Amino acid sequence: MILLKGEEWGTAAEVANRLGDDVTVAMIRNWSRRDGLSSATVTGANGRPAVHYPLRIAAEIERAKRQGGRGRRRAA
Repeated sequence: MILLKGEEWGTAAEVANRLGDDVTVAMIRNWSRRDGLSSATVTGANGRPAVHYPLRIAAEIERAKRQGGRGRRRAA
């Protein structure tokens, strides 16, 4: 996780890990495409770029989806 724009951002794997066992990397990427989760490409110390997502916004999307009536039921 990194601090970017005053908020915690992480790769899809890092964000999924922080949000719980039933949140996957694919879900984070889908939220970016479908639900407006922003992303930023950050070049790390190793010189490789990686896409990062804001943890707070991802948590808000996850909360809304968990409380919504569509899709499969997930643990609260």
